[in-house]
Amino acid sequence: MPRIKTTLAEAIEPKEGRTYVITEVEERKTDVQGFVGQRVKFEPTERKASDEDDYATMLWSREEAGVKSKLGSFMAAFLDFLGDEDLAFETDNWVGCIIRIVKWQPRDREIEVIEGKK
Repeated sequence: MPRIKTTLAEAIEPKEGRTYVITEVEERKTDVQGFVGQRVKFEPTERKASDEDDYATMLWSREEAGVKSKLGSFMAAFLDFLGDEDLAFETDNWVGCIIRIVKWQPRDREIEVIEGKK
């Protein structure tokens, strides 16, 4: 029988209504088709003792991103917060920022940057 050659991601998606600090943003490229994306890692601002999860999401690159997509919601939030495309779309500027997940449903994403470096 064939064996699945996929690793299981340990991190889970952030949760709606919670706040997180972005701890890392790293570019990833898939082996098979060469898709490029940004893996964003988070740490809850208020971690409960029972919460041992790691949080992360993938923002897949594309030519145009809808404002309610994962990638588009991050781009729009940082553009609103920083006010400058060059600063907002440079993911190094995201690390250390605190975000609130306002909505996190398929095709209906919204985040808000509530604290960071300007």
